Formats: sequence, structure tokens, C-alpha cells
Amino acid sequence: MNEQIIKSILLSIFDEDGPTPVICWPDDLPDTSRLIIAMKTISLLMGDAVYQSGEGTEGINYFGILPFPDLGLNGLTYFFLIADEEARGQAKAATITILIEETNNSFFYTNMKYLRILLDNAASNIQHTSKLTDYDRIMENLREDLFEFTKEIKDPFSTKRKIKIVYAGLDRAGKTSFLFGVQRKYSEIIKSLPTKGVERTEETIFEEQNSQISIWDLGGQEKYREKYLEQSKVYLYNIDLLFYIIDIQDSRRIEMSLELFKKIVETMKEFDEYPPIVVCLNKFDPDISDSEEIIENIMEVTKTVEAFSDKFFVRLFKTSVFVHWTLITAYSYGLSQLSPNREIFKNQLMNLAKKTNAGALLLLNENGIILSNYSKDEVSGKVFEISAPHFQTLYKTFKEFKILKKDFIVSSGITDESKKLIFKRIKVDKYDLYLLFLIEQFVGIEEIEDNLPDFSKNLTELIKTYI
Repeated sequence: MNEQIIKSILLSIFDEDGPTPVICWPDDLPDTSRLIIAMKTISLLMGDAVYQSGEGTEGINYFGILPFPDLGLNGLTYFFLIADEEARGQAKAATITILIEETNNSFFYTNMKYLRILLDNAASNIQHTSKLTDYDRIMENLREDLFEFTKEIKDPFSTKRKIKIVYAGLDRAGKTSFLFGVQRKYSEIIKSLPTKGVERTEETIFEEQNSQISIWDLGGQEKYREKYLEQSKVYLYNIDLLFYIIDIQDSRRIEMSLELFKKIVETMKEFDEYPPIVVCLNKFDPDISDSEEIIENIMEVTKTVEAFSDKFFVRLFKTSVFVHWTLITAYSYGLSQLSPNREIFKNQLMNLAKKTNAGALLLLNENGIILSNYSKDEVSGKVFEISAPHFQTLYKTFKEFKILKKDFIVSSGITDESKKLIFKRIKVDKYDLYLLFLIEQFVGIEEIEDNLPDFSKNLTELIKTYI
């Protein structure tokens, strides 16, 4: 029976004794296992002070998929706060965790939308009551809802999460060039020809990942556009992420491009699917960025896109193959929307920033993809997006020519001498990742080094389920 998918459900609360498993199913789950789950979910998601601000319990919640290799389980956890006037910060940290066998991890990804609704509803009900007996009833209702849901699933044990990323837009908008630019395959950009039909490729963020990412590059010529609109159940169904590319220099065809965007959006609405959408205002090249015509085109596109896609989560980026960071920023943002742990990653960076006096932090993988970022203000965040790829290139160049004695670069020359930019390589499991810091009050690299072991340890748990 499919109800066997769910191996355990646990409510944990941070009380005077620390992380405590309060309600658990099944009853025969060993106490040590319960404690491991409670401690890991609360400590990893809570950070140092997120529940101590006393600013209320609303809006502080995180979803995450966490591995428990010692137990042979994976858990989908929802972190939230319970108001308590006697607690430090007038709130207690709490988590609800659904556990399944680690080999069935794709179950969480495939059914994330519905599972999040169930967990959020249970957490909300707990927040609005103070009786422990009500907690028992709420958790029992959650278990019944989960079992009822799993009974209807036809194939709960598929081995990998399948992700479909679609690139769409008119011909010559730069879809294929965008993909080559992200990968720094500049010679391929020069040789690339118009896409015929659809080209499918596989993407890998990490060598070992829980997902199979399929890239669908849809041809933009009229006959191909007509085909994928007519056969929308093949091309536009079950999309996890849409990149829509608009040639911002092609004033004559912008209206046509927006009409195609509208048709794609309306088709997805018919399927009752609302994936995140990244709209790239492409060919925003440095030499014409101040052009009045280009600025007017951007204003027109922005206004129309927002009007067409009111029910979607849409983000617009100005991109150019001649400015690599613009491609990386747009691409990284899109991928981050696929990660169930994106909120936890950002929380981990925020906690590290507090410990190291950092005004901004950015985490990259080996290929320059921005996995997560945190900044106190918008300006710092933008500067970091621009700077990070250059620092990574500089770091690798210094490393290649054996100029670096250690795994970091410390910049100088910032207006405020107390501030420093630091680029640091860290080892997380078997992966090389990179951190870019903006330290507001620099007291030495040692302070950063002291905080990295715990940070890297936490990322080891999270990186396995990034996507």
C-alpha cells in the first residue's frame, strides 16, 4: 500500500531543554532517532537568533529537504514559530518533518506543491492554539491527509526528480547563444544556427544530484512556433521553469514577441500550471544600453509582461552575451527557484554574515553558478552579482600560476578602509564552492576561518538536495 511511503511524522519544538520531539508517529520510533531529527531540523534551520527578535511569528518560515543518512531517511521539514510570551524573543522555534526512505527522495520533489500546503496548514493550526491536546489532533489530521494523498499516487517511487526547463522566444532572440554564453562556449555562439524544432540537452549542477534536468530549446521560427503551440501538451506541459528571451534591439518585432509570450502564458494557465518565469531582455549590449529606443523598448516589455503574467512569479533581467555576469545572474536565479532549500541556503548565509560582520555574501559553485546570496541592501547585492564571476576567474588564474599561498583573496582599495572584499574557496563534501564576502568591519581572515567549519558542515547536509 502507498501509505507505506511515509515512514514517520514528527513535531519538534525548541523549549527549555533545547530541540525536543513533542509528537511522533509511529510510536515505536526509537527515542534516539526522534532526538536526532528534532536537533537537526531545528538547529540547521533556526540559526542563531531568528526566533529571538520578538517581532512576531508571521513570515518566518522555511521549507527544506534534509538527509538523515544514519537513519536511512530523508525528511521534508517546515520550520515555523509558535508565540510564547515566556520564551526568549516571545516565540519558540518548531519544525514539522515528514520522513521517507532515502531511496524514494523524488517523492518530495514530485509532490512538493501539495505537501507544502499540508505542512503550512498544520503549522498554522498549531500557531493558533496553545493546547497540547490540540497539537495531537492537528498532527493526527496531517497524518490522515498524507495517507489519503499517497493512496492516489500511481508511481511514488520514481528514482529521480525530473525537471523540465524551457527556453522560448522568437527566432534570432538569442536563446541558444544565451545557453552557450552561460557555459562560456563562445566559439559555439559564432557557429550557432537557428534552432530547428526543439533541441534537448541535459544540465548538471552537481556531479551527483537528485534530479534529471532537461533543457528544451524551442525553435523560434514561425513554423516551429505554430507546432509547439498546436502540440502544447508535448512542449508546454509540465514545465518547471520557463526562460523567455526577447531581443530588446528588435523594435520591429517586440510586439510579435510579446504576443507569443501571451500565448505561452495562456496555454500554461489552461494546464493550471504556474512555473516561475525568467524574462531576459536580451542583447542589452553595453554600447547601446543608454539608447532612448532601447529604454523605451524595456519599458514597454516590462509593462506588458507584468500585465500578462499576473498569476505567475516573474523576474526580468537585462542580458547580453558580451557581459557574462548578466547571463549567470539570470540563469542562476532561475535555477534557484527550483531548489526546495533556497530559503535555508539564504538563512545559512545570513547567519554567517552576522558572525563575520559581512554586509553581503554570495555562494558560487565551480562553474560560477550563483547558488545563493544574501545582502543587507540592494546595492551590495547588485555589486556582488557583477563582481563574483571576475573574482572567480582571478582566483583560478592566481591558483594556476601558483601566486596564491592560501585559498583566499583579500581586496583593498575600497573607500572605507575598514571594509574588505574577500573571495574564499571552501570544501563542501567533495565539491569546491566559493564565497564572496563584503566585510564591513574587517578584523582579520581568522574570524572568517573560525566560522567556516560549521558553515561547511551545514552545507554538506543541504547540498545533496539543492536540486
